[in-house]
Amino acid sequence: MGTTALLVALACGTASCSVIPIGGRSIVGESGSKGNPLGDPYARVIAVPPNPTWSADQVVSGFMAAMASIDDPRRDVARQYLTEDFARTWDPQSGVTVYKQGDPRSVQVGEKDTRVILKGTVTALIDQDGRYRPSGGPLNEPFILVKGPNGWRIDSAPPGLLLSEADAERAYLKVDLYFLDDERKGLVVDQVRVPIDPTSNFAKTTVERLLRGPSSSLKGAVRSAFDGTRLIDVTTEDNRVVVDLSNKVASDLVGPMTAQLAGTLAGLTKGGWGFEVRVGGEPYYTDSPLTVDAQEQTRFDPWMAPGEIYPYYLADDSLWLLGNEKTGQPVLGRAGQKDSTRTRPAISAHAQVATLSANGRGISVAPLATGGEWQQWVTGESLAPPCWDRYQTLWTVDRPDDHTSKVIRIRDGQRYPVSAPDLDTVYVKSFKVARDGVHVAVVVKDGAGEQVKIGTVIGRGNATRIANLQVVVPIEGKQTIEDIAWKDGKTLYVLTGKSNLLEASLIDEPKTLASDPRIQSITALDGSLLAGAREDDGKQQILYWTYAKWEPLVKNENGTTDFADHGPSVPAYPLG
Repeated sequence: MGTTALLVALACGTASCSVIPIGGRSIVGESGSKGNPLGDPYARVIAVPPNPTWSADQVVSGFMAAMASIDDPRRDVARQYLTEDFARTWDPQSGVTVYKQGDPRSVQVGEKDTRVILKGTVTALIDQDGRYRPSGGPLNEPFILVKGPNGWRIDSAPPGLLLSEADAERAYLKVDLYFLDDERKGLVVDQVRVPIDPTSNFAKTTVERLLRGPSSSLKGAVRSAFDGTRLIDVTTEDNRVVVDLSNKVASDLVGPMTAQLAGTLAGLTKGGWGFEVRVGGEPYYTDSPLTVDAQEQTRFDPWMAPGEIYPYYLADDSLWLLGNEKTGQPVLGRAGQKDSTRTRPAISAHAQVATLSANGRGISVAPLATGGEWQQWVTGESLAPPCWDRYQTLWTVDRPDDHTSKVIRIRDGQRYPVSAPDLDTVYVKSFKVARDGVHVAVVVKDGAGEQVKIGTVIGRGNATRIANLQVVVPIEGKQTIEDIAWKDGKTLYVLTGKSNLLEASLIDEPKTLASDPRIQSITALDGSLLAGAREDDGKQQILYWTYAKWEPLVKNENGTTDFADHGPSVPAYPLG
């Protein structure tokens, strides 16, 4: 038995299996506390210093392994692979490039140095604050090495860390951090990557990251109840997660604080553990502990788990509401009466409907109540379909020509201008605010084609602006985008002109769902995805997605779900 085989056998005979690869350049094993939902086992890559006998390519291989070492967060071992000059300037904290390896590394030998070229495909970037951005393009990075008395050393390399997809999965924890909206009435998710700290449990690492504030994708758009406090520790006790803070928060922020904690830690505890907040190791209140239910975030923000909410739809040129027997009836008020001049209904969270006029130059609003009458709220040259946010604010975009867009926001009867410099010189085809009131999705059309971006709403009143826009569905030839619908604060459904349905987000490449050529519009709410469909003969019906196929939804007076003339169309969930 060879030395390497002997070491593998000895290591695998222990409780935690370690594998020492041939060449001895790194040790990969399993670690973490078992039986604790806040400290699941994780794979370890233990860095090994360079060997004077290694070739230039072997040194690069060792450096790559050392960059992936969780147990060396400062990358002190990785720095040993560098020349003294380069070691002083190399910053492993400046960001991460995630890649998929392509061809084997090539070695180019020169008179004074040797170049080792790493080739592959860039798949993502991780910023210093943990913001994860899917990326693309070729990877063709040179490592320049010089030989000294201690062997080959790297004198130049790509900035930051360069990690394979597998290394990035091992080194970073996927975390949903929850912050407060501008009015501190709802929760807003920030999907980030957090470096795994082998000296700490996952919950402590996560809460520490929460207290540092949002990533750059939400800067200026959200608030936190934790401003001014520090984390002492996170432990478990009696099936509770105990979060120990340095000091209390303001009394009116206790509820928001506990909601932030419950939402952020729900992914680690799987929603089964309650929480307790302490201060300096003592109960939060003098006479009683501050205990938090595992689902506190859903009580604070009902849109986190909206429950059973029925969709609206158009039928026979009027607005209908679907009931629990899959049959519908016209809504109360003027909106439930026949009127062929109103299209693209948007439902608010407070029983109001906004519709776009058939000529696209006006938006009217009507209460869904007895006696509810239409009132015109907005006029323009060419308006985008309306949408509502959780604050009872109506949004639209006026497009006076094919290369100009002005975002409009109306609240309490007052019209506010919205600063959106990235949208001023393009044609905004669709604009929808997510139910968290902060994330916004836009379909943008310019000379190159159509694409979908997600950004954030920042500020109030006349100071409102749209910022942080990031492409989630790029331009692809002559592809058109027909509709978009928010599933939740993280996921956006996108309907293309070929009736292809995509699932898009800030942290993943678009995924294709089963398409149906009859689909013309979509709406979504949590786990429910609906589509307005039309057959070649013009008959219409609402379809629902079963996660396997599309099925007809609305029953007629005969109890069937047949497509029909002037049948159900354009479904709309509240804030959808």
